[in-house]
Amino acid sequence: MNLLLDRAPGFVEIGGTEYPIDADFRNCIKFESLMFDPDVPDELRGILALRLFYPKVPPDIPAAFEKIVWFYGCGEEAKKGNPGRSGGKRIYSYEHDGGYIFAAFLSDYGIDLESVKFLHWWKFRALFDSLRPENMMVKIMGFRAADTRKMRGEQKKYYLKMQRRYALPRPRGEQEKLDEIDSALLRGGNVSGVLNRLGK
Repeated sequence: MNLLLDRAPGFVEIGGTEYPIDADFRNCIKFESLMFDPDVPDELRGILALRLFYPKVPPDIPAAFEKIVWFYGCGEEAKKGNPGRSGGKRIYSYEHDGGYIFAAFLSDYGIDLESVKFLHWWKFRALFDSLRPENMMVKIMGFRAADTRKMRGEQKKYYLKMQRRYALPRPRGEQEKLDEIDSALLRGGNVSGVLNRLGK
């Protein structure tokens, strides 16, 4: 798919039939949040995803899911790894970085994401991926992605400080594990017992 040559789609084809989809960027942000929300039971994710994208859900459910993944990937085959990650690190979150992303689009493109009525997801992603390096959102992603193991001295100190300042909240399950480990350490208890019980 080439946005210079092809029209960004508002439908997908399944079994020879065209099905309209909600192609707005807000919808795909909701989808990403749904996929990574630890409070949503796994058995509900698929149903909610289908309802997000299709006004009329296609009868071929597996194919409908495949088309959601294809659309979310901006017309590319599904890639390994998670969105918003670099080298295993999570480098952005639409939920927690919303203000920075809003400001970035306003600064770089003059687009007010709050008031724009519709912006196709593929166009949103193209713009997001092309934000200027001096933009604060891009700098923050750079801080988060940085491998400080290869740094020394003041540079390392600075990047570690920035990583702490702009750290994303940990997923609830991960944070609960860390809290239990901290608690065991404070009590002078056996941390290995906690780690074994938590399956780490």
